[in-house]
Amino acid sequence: MAGNRRAARVGSAVSGSSAGIAFLVAIVTNYVTAQPPKWAENTVLVWSVFGVLAVVSLGLFFWERRLAAGAPDGGRPPVPLGRIAAGGHSMNPPMVSAPVRGRAAELERIGALVRGPGGGMAVVCGAGGLGKTTLAAEAAAQARAQGQVVVWIRWRDDPERLGQDLAQAAHILGLPEARLEEARTGRVSLVDAVWEHLATATGWLIVIDNVDTPTRVGPGSGPPAAYRGWLRPHGGGVLLVTTRDTTRQTWGPDADLLHLQPLADEAAGAVLLDAAPRAGTQSEAEALAARLGGLPLGLNAAGVYLAVPTSRHRTFTAYQHALEAEFTDLLGAEHPAAATDPAVARRVVRHNLGPVARPAPQRRLHPRPPRPPAPRPARTGTGPPHPDHPGARG
Repeated sequence: MAGNRRAARVGSAVSGSSAGIAFLVAIVTNYVTAQPPKWAENTVLVWSVFGVLAVVSLGLFFWERRLAAGAPDGGRPPVPLGRIAAGGHSMNPPMVSAPVRGRAAELERIGALVRGPGGGMAVVCGAGGLGKTTLAAEAAAQARAQGQVVVWIRWRDDPERLGQDLAQAAHILGLPEARLEEARTGRVSLVDAVWEHLATATGWLIVIDNVDTPTRVGPGSGPPAAYRGWLRPHGGGVLLVTTRDTTRQTWGPDADLLHLQPLADEAAGAVLLDAAPRAGTQSEAEALAARLGGLPLGLNAAGVYLAVPTSRHRTFTAYQHALEAEFTDLLGAEHPAAATDPAVARRVVRHNLGPVARPAPQRRLHPRPPRPPAPRPARTGTGPPHPDHPGARG
């Protein structure tokens, strides 16, 4: 394609130059000799030569312009795949800064879909704080390392915005601009045009994160399980969705549901040690992890707190003792299942993350003696986590 453009450009220049030189030679010859050359006496021949040169020059010029307006080498649109931006926001996956512990089986299931020939839709589901976004980000990083085109979309409770993002993703994967223009003018349905193309394109992973209101995804009022809206399992690549909705009725029979559970003690302890390697032993980390219910969000918060040099409690054991004393204040009564009940653990997570997630002035706690004060994050001046960061959501 590039060689054709160069040939057209060179041919246009040569033919145009030839016509100009012949015209100048005829003028100079006539001026110097006062006699026209013999061949110039044949007006039919003269005008035929100039006409042919002019037509060839214009033809090559317009041919070069047409080739320049087409797609570059390989027939793909000139859209960079490394960093994609639509509407001012990045469509790159968030970075995962620490090892993802205890999710090897889920990552393998997603990886098998990505490597397989048929594509599909995987739904990572579970309660808040289980690390759904982190798991999806790690799966995206692995897919990109394998040469897949990865697009990250965050559901913002806006069906129109989701449609624009998926149309941009399809354009990245080669959907022609002419087809998008047909959708804009109402000649075809945009959702059908996007998915007709995604069904034929291969080698991609599209992540739609935080779809906690799937009934609003659209377009229209049909459920996602009908597979007529923006979420479909019939693409040539893999669509990966994260959500708190765990029901098969919502996602339909063709979706691969991955129900996340709290981390086992060993993996949860490793999360704490990754964040605060000097805060204690593996067994002490596992004991604190069990008290936190194995929720990655709570584990990350505790690890960050313990890693700050100005924190009052610098070891897993000290943190756990202060946390145990605070359980009574949280629940209003002793709770014997505080270490294992996920609902209780989630309350602990919300309590500990509250001052970090909301930068409002903190109230000074006055614990009832002889209980020690509950652990509080140090005033490090850091703001709330970015909404696209893997640790900011479940």
